[in-house]
Amino acid sequence: MKSPFNRRAGLALADPQLRQALRTGTGRMGEMRLKAFESAAAPLALRARAREIRRRTFDDLGRHLETLLASLRRAGVEVHAAPDAGAAHRVILDIARRRGATLAVKSKSMASEEIHLNAALERAGVRPVETDLGEWILQLAEETPSHLVAPALHKTLEQVVDLFRRKVDPGAPSDPEALTALARKALRREFLAAGIGISGVNFAIAETGTLCLVTNEGNGRLVTALPKVHIALMGFEKVVPTVEEALTLLAVLPRSATGQKLTTYFTMLTGPRRPGEADGPDEVHLVLLDNGRSRHLGGPFQEAFHCIRCGACQNACPVFQTVGGHTYDSVYGGPIGSILSPMFRGLEASGELAAASSLCGACQEACPVLVDIPRMLIEMRGARVAQRNISRTERLLFRAAAWAMRRPAAWALSFRGLSLLGRVLGPRLKAGWLPGAAGAWARGRELPFPARRSFRDRWRERQRGAGKALSAVPPAASQERTPEGMLDHIRRQAALGEGLAHGHVPSPSGALPEVEIPDPAERFRREFEAVGGGFFRAASIEEAKARLLELASRWKDRPVAVSGGLPLPAAGWLREAGHEVLESAEGDDRGRLDAAGLGVTGCAWAVAETGTLVLPSGAGRPRLHSLLPEAHLALVREEDIVPHLSALGPRIQGAIVGGAGASCVSLITGPSRSADIALTLIRGVHGPREVYAILLPRGVA
Repeated sequence: MKSPFNRRAGLALADPQLRQALRTGTGRMGEMRLKAFESAAAPLALRARAREIRRRTFDDLGRHLETLLASLRRAGVEVHAAPDAGAAHRVILDIARRRGATLAVKSKSMASEEIHLNAALERAGVRPVETDLGEWILQLAEETPSHLVAPALHKTLEQVVDLFRRKVDPGAPSDPEALTALARKALRREFLAAGIGISGVNFAIAETGTLCLVTNEGNGRLVTALPKVHIALMGFEKVVPTVEEALTLLAVLPRSATGQKLTTYFTMLTGPRRPGEADGPDEVHLVLLDNGRSRHLGGPFQEAFHCIRCGACQNACPVFQTVGGHTYDSVYGGPIGSILSPMFRGLEASGELAAASSLCGACQEACPVLVDIPRMLIEMRGARVAQRNISRTERLLFRAAAWAMRRPAAWALSFRGLSLLGRVLGPRLKAGWLPGAAGAWARGRELPFPARRSFRDRWRERQRGAGKALSAVPPAASQERTPEGMLDHIRRQAALGEGLAHGHVPSPSGALPEVEIPDPAERFRREFEAVGGGFFRAASIEEAKARLLELASRWKDRPVAVSGGLPLPAAGWLREAGHEVLESAEGDDRGRLDAAGLGVTGCAWAVAETGTLVLPSGAGRPRLHSLLPEAHLALVREEDIVPHLSALGPRIQGAIVGGAGASCVSLITGPSRSADIALTLIRGVHGPREVYAILLPRGVA
């Protein structure tokens, strides 16, 4: 129990609150992941396609990065190379100095945690404010994230309440919804005042130079829309060749991370705001981080770069479930972190993490891109042994075992000797009396000795019995299910392997199987309501007008923000009814929009499969109309509904590169939400608390 990891694990095991929070959190997220994949037509084929995209990207990484850089520059993004953390600090601080920024708002970025960016900003006189609710809680607590997706997973509600009362408001209530409202109020002020927004990147699309963010709260949209300077930070492994492939990865990322078909927001940013756009940053910078990554390209651990940071392996790992992320002493905890941390920090600093695994394979089973984590853990252990980065005793024991395993006679003899010793000492050996490290290791453990008969003996006996009638054991499942239930179970199980060959996981050729959607409008209604949206199907223009005015009347004393280019004359109707109307202007008009009760926008497309609204930015279409008001209403034409997410690929690609081009395409799936406080789902963290859609009949202009 002398290694640093073991010492930290000992502390974690002695903390009952931590263990309860971990059990609850990882268990619930694991269940949600399984349920979310049931909604895909062919889950394993989808994951295999995602894995193939990651593999092929790295097969030609240089070309894709070259294309990405060219596309970014064409879109007006200034790209900076950062070989290490120090270089990244210098680039970001130089931008802050040139712009005279003293306040930077940040959306969740593991790369910024990796290089300890907040400390560098503070030393330079720039106040960093984390805006993801979980990250903000940890900033208040002066702690680091313990999970890739749920950074405050280790905190109980009681601990968060106590923290808010000490750092935010002495009278803070104990209700998660009220705590979230306190955070929304405090952070909205920071968003509006910040000179710089800093974000990570989930995917960087090479063909268009688009930087993508996957978020639920709306802080990612605010960080990249309100400050006049946006700095994105990412490792080169985030590159994805095409829009279509990014959407395929998007189909597995939220399902694996939070159990959603899509997160509330998928934000696609292509350079600074274009002429005529009312909001968005005037400058966009990308800091491309190496920090030790490139030395592992082509090596045995390159596959770790295929990871899309969903955290599913952490939720599935029995070690992580027991001791939590802080025990790994790295921003990248859990199984994938046990590979990434030694890759970035060296075997001397983090090599012991590779031993923090039972090699049960649950991590690979949960991974959406099927990264072979167990293989790399074993190779990492081998690298550690090769560097003699283990104790002499451990090295000698393993050498002795290896010597015996190479000699069948010696192995059989030693097995029989141990078996005989076991019979003499009893069925289980209590070895806690041993002195030193051996005794410390054995205390609290019961070491089972070899069985009386070895596996080889049992196998020989079984072979002798071959030919006798096989005992047919009815499967337990058939005894517990009705025929209809069993058939449904078989269908689901069969779907898991659709498009796949037995024994391995090749990517199926051609288009992936999709769920059948005979009535896209009805499916859109069902999915939109399932994610918390309010849906109304108007049979006529008059019905649409009545519903619009009814919604606006809920915020009678507050202005209504109305975008241009709508299929209905909404602004005129609202003025006639006595509402103050804010229409799109050259400036972002953020102060008045912050006071708005309702934002009314159009919708380029809607996705039936997920209940998603797609809003490209452009002249007369401000991003903030769907972001700052209390509620967002989208007018959706029935002919603009597409059945599946995959149908968006060419449409979005065209919206970005065609004509004037959109600097931002937002996919919105329900109201802003978070579960960062004790896994309690709260709506309206940073973005709109309510989202509505009025479906217009076909033929409305």
